[in-house]
Amino acid sequence: MTRDLPRRRLLRAATVSGLAAAGLPAARAQAWPSKPVRILVGFPPGGTSDPYARMIGDHMGQKLGVPVVVENRPGASGFIALEALARSPADGHTIGVTTFTSVWGSRALYRKLPFDADKDFISVSGLPVGPLLIAVPTSLPVNSVRELLDYAKTRPVAMASYNVGSVPHMVATEFNAKYGLNINVVQYKGEGPMWLDVAGGVVQVGVGSYVAMSPHLARGTVKVLASIGVERNPKLPNIRSMVSMGFDAPIFRLDGGLVMLAPAATPPEIVKRLGDLCVEAGDTPKGLALREAFAIDARPTSAAEMQRKWREESPLWIRMTEALGVKID
Repeated sequence: MTRDLPRRRLLRAATVSGLAAAGLPAARAQAWPSKPVRILVGFPPGGTSDPYARMIGDHMGQKLGVPVVVENRPGASGFIALEALARSPADGHTIGVTTFTSVWGSRALYRKLPFDADKDFISVSGLPVGPLLIAVPTSLPVNSVRELLDYAKTRPVAMASYNVGSVPHMVATEFNAKYGLNINVVQYKGEGPMWLDVAGGVVQVGVGSYVAMSPHLARGTVKVLASIGVERNPKLPNIRSMVSMGFDAPIFRLDGGLVMLAPAATPPEIVKRLGDLCVEAGDTPKGLALREAFAIDARPTSAAEMQRKWREESPLWIRMTEALGVKID
């Protein structure tokens, strides 16, 4: 009978029962997590990836009972962090956050990469970043995208981009090709320094996240012309989408975002658990506050949903990146 079992055996039985109830095989789950979890971020603070990773990391730490440490490893279009992630043990103790363009479009940009995105990584969660906005310095004498295009026909215009092959890079390329313009793309290491130069009029236009530009909006140094996407964002009802204004190129229809990744051989049950924690994190007080501040109307997605999105949308991003006609050694 149960009362005859030694106390240690009782505790072991209870642990295994709890793991089974959570859907985790006991042999694997008992070993995870056995040490702190690292989240590698390929970009510096000042954009969306860093605060997102820290919010999710806080929730994971509370639920998993181990420290979760965010490590910023900016540089090389996010590849420094991705290379480190690809070489990390596939044991659920190292994950990473990066942009869609870093893992999807990069293969069309670079002749040689230190990783194979399809073979080296598995998606843990998709992290919506809210609308990407087209904005200009308040001092620039334009108040719509059409006026910006007319302005660029007679004057030099530079567009700030937070990464090679990113959405702003694609937007500038689309404008140049369709309207016969010569908008110059200026690459920055993340959104923080990018928006400083837009606000200061060093460059004439930028495309990026609401949260990164919001301090400059509050100071009145930048103004928003439109959002990338099909529909208006319900949190920014006064800002029209590019598609609603008649700009129907593929880049104006796709939603950008972040993806949380793990090394490809990470056990599926750990990948699912990490993804479920990301989904949960979006509805915590910190998650809701972040979504409000970033104008994000959707919560993070499950691992399965992000893996489906990867299969369906990555070919589109690759084709759009190939259209840039850029090759980097």
